[in-house]
Amino acid sequence: MQELGLLSRAILPIMKDPETSTEDKLKVLCLMVDELTEGTFKRGYIAKKIMVIINMKEEVCKEYEDAESQADGILAWLPRMKQHRDSLLKEVKKNRKQFGLKI
Repeated sequence: MQELGLLSRAILPIMKDPETSTEDKLKVLCLMVDELTEGTFKRGYIAKKIMVIINMKEEVCKEYEDAESQADGILAWLPRMKQHRDSLLKEVKKNRKQFGLKI
């Protein structure tokens, strides 16, 4: 958990910067996830924390037809999360349901 905390704090200024493009923020997040050791990354609660950082806002969810396509879209730019695909899909479905979008 400490490893994720340190990396998260390192990318926080970029993630909060309104001048930084979404594409650049996604690249930085991907680099952070790739920096995690395998032991840290395997932990389910670490995957949950990464999903919080992904922050699936309503306008982003609306870009996808359904939960499967949204999960696939996330995995396209964050391929290491394939290991946690089931949890990711569950989180995507939860967010889409909250926004009244097709699951």
